[in-house]
Amino acid sequence: MRLLRPAAVLVAAALFLFGCSSAGGESGAQTADQAAPEAADALEPEASGGVANPQVDTGDRAVIYEAVLEVEDEDAEGVAEQAWDLAESFGGFVTADERDRATGEEASYSSAHLVLRVPSEHFDAAMDGLSGLAEEERYRSVTTEDVTEATVDLAAHIATKTASVERVRALLAEATSVSAILDLESELAEREGELASLESQLADLQDRVALSTIDFTVVTPSVQDEREEGYAGPANFWDGLVVGAKGAWGVLVAVSVVIGVLLPFLPVAALVAAAVIVPIRLARRRRQARPPRPAPPLPAAPPLPVTPPKQ
Repeated sequence: MRLLRPAAVLVAAALFLFGCSSAGGESGAQTADQAAPEAADALEPEASGGVANPQVDTGDRAVIYEAVLEVEDEDAEGVAEQAWDLAESFGGFVTADERDRATGEEASYSSAHLVLRVPSEHFDAAMDGLSGLAEEERYRSVTTEDVTEATVDLAAHIATKTASVERVRALLAEATSVSAILDLESELAEREGELASLESQLADLQDRVALSTIDFTVVTPSVQDEREEGYAGPANFWDGLVVGAKGAWGVLVAVSVVIGVLLPFLPVAALVAAAVIVPIRLARRRRQARPPRPAPPLPAAPPLPVTPPKQ
């Protein structure tokens, strides 16, 4: 009998625990739809324990290369066309091309600005090739950025967020009440938006790592003034003739400018002159048309005294 008492106690305890678990299961089934989003949030930290995407190889460093290169050449447009061919030969392409040209009487100017994308493994060769296309290199700047950790972190977040989205979708498939369905759909849309943003950031990093960016500019040499310090004048007859012709042309241009400025004022000046000169001439003509006044008679001379002759 003593041996049977402990066994009976164990059986009674097992029956009690089984009944509690059954009741808990029924009540849990009734509130499963209401607690679905909270359950997904509770499961997410377990899946985000720093597990990286197995497709990312952390042994290779992810480095972004960006450069600015400016060169000088007489044929800027020709160098720009060769830069197109060079980028395509390395498996790259040109994303922007801007040309500028100015032609004058004394000097002309042209330039080209290109943005090239080339595979990162050919970055150094592309920079040397672009520099070799022109006569002179004026400026070079290279910037590198290691984004290995950022790439791995984004991949891990994407894996975690993908698992979270799948869990919410599973809960949505099992939901029965309207309120639970609406809550789960809102939660699913939010998490899918976050997942899309993470995937876009990772794609941008991977694109910048795979393809380097080169900002390439080619310009024509600047024309320097022939009259340098210590210039003493023309050295021969031809130089003197050229300088004199330029001076005479400059004088003619200056005179023509002055005439052009004064020409609109000529009618006004003519009217003022006419208003002054015409009355003066009319007054002179009137004076000339009048008869001359007679001269006054001269007074008679007194008789001369008669002196008698001397005896």
